[in-house]
Amino acid sequence: MSRAPELSVVLPCYNESRGLKSILDRYADVGASENFELILVDNGSTDETPRVLERLLRDYKFARSVRVEINQGYGHGLFTGLQAAEGELLCWSHADMQTDPGDVFRALAIYRRAADPHRTMVKGQRFGRRWSEQFVSWSMQTVSTLFFWMRMQEINAQPKLFHRDLLAYLSQPPKDFNFDVYVLFKALRHGWRVESFPVKFPPRQYGVSNWAATWRSKFRTMRRSMFYMWRLSWAEE
Repeated sequence: MSRAPELSVVLPCYNESRGLKSILDRYADVGASENFELILVDNGSTDETPRVLERLLRDYKFARSVRVEINQGYGHGLFTGLQAAEGELLCWSHADMQTDPGDVFRALAIYRRAADPHRTMVKGQRFGRRWSEQFVSWSMQTVSTLFFWMRMQEINAQPKLFHRDLLAYLSQPPKDFNFDVYVLFKALRHGWRVESFPVKFPPRQYGVSNWAATWRSKFRTMRRSMFYMWRLSWAEE
């Protein structure tokens, strides 16, 4: 019987069929010496993702997939993957190679060195981004400080790695992109220490972001996040 993985890495995949081979090859390379599982969440994809996964996963024993039949949002897909995870440590990141899989194992090394790893979240802090993207991140940080009275840097930066004990506090996670701010808020509210480390964030190799493709979409994302943070701040009083 194979031993349980130490680390479960969850990647939400929505119509990512063209990049799956690259992501699997990269994880096979950088994670060769680690006891981990890779969970590819097929988040209601409408392209060839299910068939590509079925074919590829035969050759990557560290990886498996979880299927969400109807896409209900980024957060729903992530939470589905986290609930299916078997590792003591949990992590999520991007499946589009904007975050290097090697960063996951850099985060793991930082976690292992932490004074109190069980109550530490390790997360990326992006650099090399366009000023418009930095403006959105800075705006979200400012709003989170006003609403929560706690500093949240680079809310949507990946990877995020933490002990699975944190799952006990995730009772009503949002189904959309506000999942990141929700989990970070819960960690800080319940005494987790957050350690950040720099990660590169190159342009997407495939597809276009639905959140930040245009200034209109950027402001729409900011407005939704602000409203969500306002509601979350009142719900936690």
